[in-house]
Amino acid sequence: MSTIRRQLLLGLLGATLFCTVGAGASLYRSLLSETNELADLQLRQLAATLPHEFAPAAEDPEEEFVLQAWDEAGKPLPLMPVATPLPRYAVQGYSKVSAYGQHWRLYGETRHGRYVQVAQPTSARYHLAAQMALRAGAPLLVFALLLAVLMVAVVGRALRPLNRLAQAVAGRSADTLTPLAADQVPPEMRPVVEALNSLMQKFEEALTAQRTFVADAAHELRSPLTALKLQLQLVERAGSDEARRAALGKLHERLDRGTHLVQQLLSLARHENAQVAALRPVDLGLLLESAVADHSALADSRAIDLGVETPAQVVVAADPDGLRVLLNNLVDNALRYTQQGGRVDLQSAYENGRPLLRVRDNGPGVPEQYRARLFDRFFRPDGNDAWGCGLGLSIVRNIADHHRAEIRLSDAEAGRGLCVTVVFPVA
Repeated sequence: MSTIRRQLLLGLLGATLFCTVGAGASLYRSLLSETNELADLQLRQLAATLPHEFAPAAEDPEEEFVLQAWDEAGKPLPLMPVATPLPRYAVQGYSKVSAYGQHWRLYGETRHGRYVQVAQPTSARYHLAAQMALRAGAPLLVFALLLAVLMVAVVGRALRPLNRLAQAVAGRSADTLTPLAADQVPPEMRPVVEALNSLMQKFEEALTAQRTFVADAAHELRSPLTALKLQLQLVERAGSDEARRAALGKLHERLDRGTHLVQQLLSLARHENAQVAALRPVDLGLLLESAVADHSALADSRAIDLGVETPAQVVVAADPDGLRVLLNNLVDNALRYTQQGGRVDLQSAYENGRPLLRVRDNGPGVPEQYRARLFDRFFRPDGNDAWGCGLGLSIVRNIADHHRAEIRLSDAEAGRGLCVTVVFPVA
């Protein structure tokens, strides 16, 4: 692909050349018309100014006229030496003839009983018009060349801000994401600078989120790894089989916690800055039944009643995989923080024409002062005995934001437990 500079120069220089050639051709045609008029007048004047005695006249070699006359009997009269005498055409007025391989402009008239004809090659007129056009068009060619030089200089000067912008962007390091000065560029380039600034702001936000994620992950992984090492040392120092079995059980528990933390970190990294995939119709009722089937083993192990309340035919446009991760995290949190023999209910419905899904439990709930921070990374309210990493609701919030959904937290029935409602936009 050719550069903007090359396109501008080719376009401007091509237009200048086209206009110059057109002006030259127009000038030549105008001069040729005037030359024809003057030469025709000369032909007529030569025929009219012949002396009555037909004395021989000198031929002008530059004008290349052929002057001939015949008496009443049709006998040629000696006027001037003619190298190539033309035949008598006996015309009255102007005419075009061909003779000796070239075209002639001829004027003939009868005067005092004698016929006179004057002829001139048309090539002489073309040659004379071309010489006049060249002399008159020489300044035009000079100005055209001067204009071409000025165009090259002006285009180069006009593209300097673009070159400076390219150098300013190319000279930056990966960590230098400060905005470019939009007030120091021409108005035509401001949209480009503003778009670059917007892109660099997104890069800066992504880098900040990545650094925060890495720092948080390193901080949160340090404690589980240290605990695993200590638990392994307890296994090595166990003095009896019973103590070794107890230590191995704790080790398995800590490994499960570490595995859960890593899975949640990977899920958070995958959904935090990801774009929503192609939206497809998702039946929330079927999704809730699938979540019940997936978590039935965990619910049974804690004697928790997990089920779907009055399944409704609720369809929402969403990313099925992302919505499944969102629901699994909500159900997993509800099962972990609900006491033995508790209850977790799932529901899908419409509210003012907006589809929603709801996860409600009768566990200890979350105090009002902690609910605003539930979606922060690694935040866990005080007083919870269930183990976790504090990332589940952060993942839920990211997926909901990508679907432009609203999350509401409220008390469950009778003021006990927690009810999480995800309300989606109207399809």
